[in-house]
Amino acid sequence: MLARVGSSFYRTAAWRLSLRSTVVFAAGSAAVFAVMYLMVARTVRERSDSWLMGESETLKQVAVNTPRDALYDRIVEEVAELASQEVSYDGSGGHVAGNTVFFAQTGDPSHAPVWVGPPDRDKFLHALGTIKADKGVPTSLQISGWRAPFRVVSVAMQPGAGRLYLGLLDSTGAHLLSQLLVRFFLGWVIMVAFGFLATLLGLRRMLKRVDAITGTAAQIRSDDLGTRVPVGRQQDEVARLARTFNNMLDRISASVNQLRTLTDSVAHDLKSPITSVRGSLEIALSLDDREQSSELVAQAIDHLDRLSDVITTSLDLAEADGGALRLRRESVDLNELVNRVAELYAPAFADHHQHLRVATDGDARVAADLSLCTRMLSNLMENELRYAGDGATIRIAVTGNEGMIRVTVEDNGPGFAAELLPSVFQRFVKGGRSEGHGLGLAFVSAVAMVHGGSAQAGNCSDGGARITVEIPLVAEKINESQRVARDSLPIIG
Repeated sequence: MLARVGSSFYRTAAWRLSLRSTVVFAAGSAAVFAVMYLMVARTVRERSDSWLMGESETLKQVAVNTPRDALYDRIVEEVAELASQEVSYDGSGGHVAGNTVFFAQTGDPSHAPVWVGPPDRDKFLHALGTIKADKGVPTSLQISGWRAPFRVVSVAMQPGAGRLYLGLLDSTGAHLLSQLLVRFFLGWVIMVAFGFLATLLGLRRMLKRVDAITGTAAQIRSDDLGTRVPVGRQQDEVARLARTFNNMLDRISASVNQLRTLTDSVAHDLKSPITSVRGSLEIALSLDDREQSSELVAQAIDHLDRLSDVITTSLDLAEADGGALRLRRESVDLNELVNRVAELYAPAFADHHQHLRVATDGDARVAADLSLCTRMLSNLMENELRYAGDGATIRIAVTGNEGMIRVTVEDNGPGFAAELLPSVFQRFVKGGRSEGHGLGLAFVSAVAMVHGGSAQAGNCSDGGARITVEIPLVAEKINESQRVARDSLPIIG
């Protein structure tokens, strides 16, 4: 069980993110420590080289100015020993362990080599013979039997007087650098470990909030959309995620409630027509009179057509609300389309003793879906036929203004009831005298909105209803091959 928990912990996002950030931090801090160490090592070496170069010049002057008599070697050796004591002893006279200094003067045929330093002189003199630098620049020289190299400076004496060598093994500086390296390493390890733990704890604390969102989301059911994820007081990315998720739940809840209302309303509106269709068909089956049976079947078919129209319109409205209603845009002349639809409805208006007047002005060509626009205009005509009243005058005007094409339908009938106006474009909203399903004007508004426009409803100042539909004048050229010629226009009630 513990092994399974540990394995799952190593697969968490907190572990992976902490590990990655720690690797980057470790590499960066290691680079900084390395640069600092190299700078300190360079400073220590420069200090040693500065001492070597200064003392070598001093010893050269002593060697040049001292007479070549029996005391020459003794005087030079004494001066070299005094120079050695500067780095071999501290200021209080204490011996500094590990620091080693040697002095050698070779190449003078009149004198034996002068040597001041460790007892294994021959190893040093043999190694000094390999030095080729003669510009007084310190160089590193490895002596056999010694673990660390010496820093050595070689100075040329007078012609024929040989060369002078001064070497230093700065064990104190090397020990300082080794201690510094160890401390740098320990500090680096502590910093990396602390950074990893701090990052891991911070990420785990943050991701616990994400886990809370995940747990809440897993508990949400279709029959209970009231649960919301905790937002907290922070104003960070997780809080924005929680707020976004809650907003999404609000929209889903509203959509589900709307869908439930839709299904309940559709079920209620379809119940009576279905019952009527069933009754008509049952009666037709029981009759021997073929003519009467055919009439009942025709009535049933008419009811089924109306049911199909209701279902089609309801689906189109649902797609429009969800942003999924597809448009087949083509070049549509609204002036021509309004005239054609008005011509089709002219006989129906005449039967109701209504007067239809159409006024068009200017170019009203837009990039729109011809089928949807036709159904929208048909719904407006049906609305006037049913509610404007017998003998009413209906005026339809197509105008253009500021990039919008406006279709206005007015009548001198009773107009909209005051309590109905705020919700006239909502689904299943209808007046007391309505015999429809409350979908006609909702479809008009949906078509206008999916084209980027809008629909408004109101009453005229002298009475009567006014409905205005605005569609943007889209600057979009449609190829002639994409235009669809339609001789018959679909009409819905």
